[in-house]
Amino acid sequence: MKRFGLTGLLREVHPHRNELAELDGELVPKSAAMLMSVLAAEVDPDARFGLYLHAIGECRITGRTAAAVKLAHAQYQELRDVASLKIYSEALAENGEVEAAVSRAKEALQLAIQKQTCVNYAAENLVRQAIKTGSAEAVNEALDALADSTQVPRKGDCVLDADWADEAEALGADKELISWVRAVAERK
Repeated sequence: MKRFGLTGLLREVHPHRNELAELDGELVPKSAAMLMSVLAAEVDPDARFGLYLHAIGECRITGRTAAAVKLAHAQYQELRDVASLKIYSEALAENGEVEAAVSRAKEALQLAIQKQTCVNYAAENLVRQAIKTGSAEAVNEALDALADSTQVPRKGDCVLDADWADEAEALGADKELISWVRAVAERK
């Protein structure tokens, strides 16, 4: 894909969002099918990531959550990176597969720790997916994993965010740990 190619491609596929097409036995927005057809010829890993990401987004926007899960799984199977595993966990949650989403989010955190990158990104995702279970116990487990993850070495990461803290608190999760996370997040 040429420079600025993705932006132009997105403009081209957008009008086809409300049309359906079949992709690997699944009905998807035609816009997602168009993006996946471009993906078939793309070799650049960054461009492939972007094409997957936007195709998954097209499915999510149109409520085709099962198709989003399939595409997110394919993305992770190919790229094996933290971001793809996080996207896969989010797609599972949107498809009502919350326990599987938490499981993939745990895997993403383990992978992030192993690769020493995107640890905060993965830890926050684990907490967000745990909140979707509605279980204070699951959230506390995720908060413990987040707290432990702050001690691991890393080559690069995003700042820790606590935009989910009110939801965790409302579920009855550990207030002291939530307060600690908020304090760490404020240090940005």
